[in-house]
Amino acid sequence: MAIPFTTNCQKIGPIEVSEDNRHFLVRIHPEDRGRAKKIAGRQWDGERRVWVYSKNIFTYNALVEEFQTDADIFNIRRPKTKRTAGIKSPSEELDSEKFQDRSLEELHLLGAGQGKIHSELNQIRQMQESINDLVSNHSQYFEELSERQEETIITVNALKSSAKDKIKTKKVEILPETLNLNKRKEMLLIEQVLLTIVYETSGKNESLLKWMRKHSPLERPAEFVNTTHELLKEQLEKIVVGETNSEVSFSDLVHKAQRDNLIYSHHHDSTKVFPILRSLNDVRNRFAHARGIFSPYEQWTRSILYLMNLALVWPKIMITESNSK
Repeated sequence: MAIPFTTNCQKIGPIEVSEDNRHFLVRIHPEDRGRAKKIAGRQWDGERRVWVYSKNIFTYNALVEEFQTDADIFNIRRPKTKRTAGIKSPSEELDSEKFQDRSLEELHLLGAGQGKIHSELNQIRQMQESINDLVSNHSQYFEELSERQEETIITVNALKSSAKDKIKTKKVEILPETLNLNKRKEMLLIEQVLLTIVYETSGKNESLLKWMRKHSPLERPAEFVNTTHELLKEQLEKIVVGETNSEVSFSDLVHKAQRDNLIYSHHHDSTKVFPILRSLNDVRNRFAHARGIFSPYEQWTRSILYLMNLALVWPKIMITESNSK
């Protein structure tokens, strides 16, 4: 059962309680997240930035008790309870008797209606013959139209060919055949391409784009990986334990989030959040324990690997984004 909210507590931001076809949804300020976490069955949906709950009468009652008095928007309906199997309502039993009486009447009328059915079938056959004649005439028309179109296409192609002979094209070189990552200008060009790919993959997440531009993945790969990993750990702490700077390790946070099913995923979503988070942790550990034997090319490779995986999970676990600005 949810812990009742007292009027002595001042909410920090607006609270919205709503629903979709399958879930109850709570949108609340990150610093007020403890109230949402009181209610059992919570999941964090980073894409919609809401806490998600299954629809059932117990969750409904808990949401009413916790939020109805001070929510800015409270728009949910009490779930319908299912009737015990085998028990019919009086209206259902009455409808069943009426259906039986009606069926008997229809059986008496069936024989009288057969002559009418034969008459209607003859009308349908006549209509079908008329339609077939109409289709045949249209087919002939479209064949003639197609022949005219072919003649037009031949004429247009001839004109295009003549125009190409008169116009001389000039080849323009845009990129060199090879790029040298030791040259900063060329390295930043590759980095810009990577940022564009990651931005699109993340669903055009603006906070991720700002973060990547602030912490250059190729120019400063070790700083990018280590700083980003600390931010991800803070977000997981807020989802799992409710506070930051805890003594829980990154891998333990991932394990607890998976065990308690705390990160929401759509039923058609193919992104495997928890294996990706573990992969990110492996890359970060490689940077943390490199001890000077990390070649520049290996740093770039692992930073790019971290970056591509980051694009898939960033929108799902971010609660606060102030650090990404």
